[in-house]
Amino acid sequence: MDMEKLTKQQIVLVTLLVSFITSIATGIVTVALMDQAPAGVTQTINRVVERTIERVVTQPATSNSAAVATTRETVVVKEDDKIVESIDKNKNSIVRIYANTANSGDVGQTFIGLGTIVSKDGLIATGDVFADLNGKYLVTLDNNKFYNVMVLPKMAEDKFYFLKVIQDVKSSVVFTPVFFSDSDKLKLGQTVIAWGGQVDNSVSTGIISSLVGANGNINQSLAVASSTSTTTADTTVPAVLAINTNVNVTDSISGGPLLNLYGEVVGLRVSPSISSLYNYLPVNILKKEVLQYASTR
Repeated sequence: MDMEKLTKQQIVLVTLLVSFITSIATGIVTVALMDQAPAGVTQTINRVVERTIERVVTQPATSNSAAVATTRETVVVKEDDKIVESIDKNKNSIVRIYANTANSGDVGQTFIGLGTIVSKDGLIATGDVFADLNGKYLVTLDNNKFYNVMVLPKMAEDKFYFLKVIQDVKSSVVFTPVFFSDSDKLKLGQTVIAWGGQVDNSVSTGIISSLVGANGNINQSLAVASSTSTTTADTTVPAVLAINTNVNVTDSISGGPLLNLYGEVVGLRVSPSISSLYNYLPVNILKKEVLQYASTR
């Protein structure tokens, strides 16, 4: 073909053909390279992809008010941004628990676990972290200001322990409670954020790897089972009874919350004394116990 004798229309067609072939070749090469890329590279790329997720929010009940009605909305998010927002939303709602080991009036601290604030007056949920239920304990939000707390009596059927900040009636502190999600709406593969840290607060991200119900692994039957559960104090057992994640359990601490991308609590880390078979108890169980606390104390 003599290129010099081509008409303008023929030149345009040839240009389009070359561009089309080049695009196909580029796509093939890109896919081949992505298949061979390390997992860390593909994970970073996937996390900047926009996606649509749902949220179901329930504000915890207190002794003065009932649980707020749930709401649902669909938004478009970027995962990395939502992780940062989720952590920032809860930084003032997670406490570090210390045993007061001082022999005198001075404060001596031994870190024993994390706690999650569930009411404005200083009610804190945690796991089985206490060597002595009658011992002296303190909590702190920023490792500088400490608050004395007491361990509340635990009913036999309860899964969680509760602490209460000992308030000064003349200068009481208003705390920032977490917001609860609906753990019966969780899905396999959903992104979660685990709060932990032995020395300082730290977070780890992962996914929900399995959901356990009364009859074992409920996985895809979750949507059907969850329709029968409620969150009042005298309800039936929630559909989800346990949550497993792929987060390294050494990165999480008993009493630390499991968050979704909206910064809402979906579960709480449990102690090995409670179970060695799963990582987290779902927040719907915690909600039920908070309501029982509000109605009986």
